[in-house]
Amino acid sequence: MVLYLIRHGAYASGDSDPGLSPFGLAQARAAGRFLRAQGARPEAVLTSGYRRARETAAAIQEELGTALDPLESRDFTPFGDPAAMRATVEALGVGEALVVGHMCSIGELARTLCPQAPHAFGTCMIVALEREDKDWRLLWAQRMETV
Repeated sequence: MVLYLIRHGAYASGDSDPGLSPFGLAQARAAGRFLRAQGARPEAVLTSGYRRARETAAAIQEELGTALDPLESRDFTPFGDPAAMRATVEALGVGEALVVGHMCSIGELARTLCPQAPHAFGTCMIVALEREDKDWRLLWAQRMETV
């Protein structure tokens, strides 16, 4: 299984559940194009229920040419439980999955799965991990902080 862990794009301020800023939308689209160039073909998308994560996932899917219904989970909110996130991801049973979350949750999930993976995520940063048997390994990491 290949897992693409992504922090949401930059977001607008002044709202309790802000959406992406224009720059954040550009980051998400750039992330989608980057993933497409890497040959990514996710079969599942997981997000938190927060608007900025949902909008990031939608923009990435648009660039990838996919239209999967995201599975929204409280586990992927900013302070979600890493063990619950890991269980959700490992139960998917797909070859590739996209997880869009928040700095704290995505960083903790990365650390839980693969200690060598970066755990400080800038906006729209992508970390690709691969599972072989029960172990996860880092494939690559890419920042999308400037587009």
